[in-house]
Amino acid sequence: MQPFPIAPAKDKYKVKNWKEYNASLCRRGQVTIWLENGVLREWRDIDACRRVVGEKTYPNAVILCCLTLGLVYGQKLRQTTGFVASLLRLMGRSDYAIPDYTTLCRRQSCLPVGLTERWQKGEKLDIAIDSTGLKVFGEGEWKVRGHGVSKRRTWRKLHMGIDVNTQEIVSVSLTGNNEDDAAVAGWMIEGKQDVLSSFRGDGAYDDFAFREKLGPNVVQIIPPPKDAVVHPGTPRIPPKPHLQQRNQAVEDIGKRGRKEWKVSSGYHKRSRNEVVMYRFKTAFGPNLNARKMENQKTEANIKAKVLNVWWDMGRPVSYKAS
Repeated sequence: MQPFPIAPAKDKYKVKNWKEYNASLCRRGQVTIWLENGVLREWRDIDACRRVVGEKTYPNAVILCCLTLGLVYGQKLRQTTGFVASLLRLMGRSDYAIPDYTTLCRRQSCLPVGLTERWQKGEKLDIAIDSTGLKVFGEGEWKVRGHGVSKRRTWRKLHMGIDVNTQEIVSVSLTGNNEDDAAVAGWMIEGKQDVLSSFRGDGAYDDFAFREKLGPNVVQIIPPPKDAVVHPGTPRIPPKPHLQQRNQAVEDIGKRGRKEWKVSSGYHKRSRNEVVMYRFKTAFGPNLNARKMENQKTEANIKAKVLNVWWDMGRPVSYKAS
């Protein structure tokens, strides 16, 4: 009887800047991150008594601040209004108008949330896109295990694009659970191909239409399936430009193996997307609070923006322990 193979020991890493990183983790709990002076100045100028039909009483910055505080501290809309009112009262601003929960719910459906300005700056980005599931409503795991899944159980797919060098979230899209990953990624990069340096994705993004949308100028680090073949074209019709990188990957995998291709191409940086998704679910849980699809999209964008703010405040610098 042969003994079981011994799994190789995992590399251990230590944080070099633990003191600074620990201080940044403590600062994440500060309310003043979201109740900044610019928002308070806009809040001060609100006259809740002057209501004009068809006009928005509260600016977007105030609504975004209230929704962000509710998501950061894990509260529903009604509790959020009371929480914000108590904060302003402690700050000596009890005369400020507080939006009620119906206003927050209505404005959440069309609230613009900017994640980053790096797209507009024209900076070349190395991005990776992946998707994960978020629960909306339905039974818990205990009921499903004992009685099965009912028709009302459903979830959403969160498609998240990050800069693999900084782990900053640059794009977010929330869709139904039946959307194709490659098609959604095509919508996310629409009109942004000029600022893309490389794209990383798993085998779900090995789609000819998506590769064509990326174009030949973007380095496509996407593993083809095991049974993939080279598309050489014909003397009269050469292979399309967007398939040349795929053909090269198929040839390299055939010569050196899939594992060696992943190492040489830098494909493993794509796993940083899974790290960001783990941070997302650790901070906010695997559920969505909102019930309407438009509100859920805004909720996902706000959560991603919060993660970016926290990440900019301080991040760990690790090294491999000897």
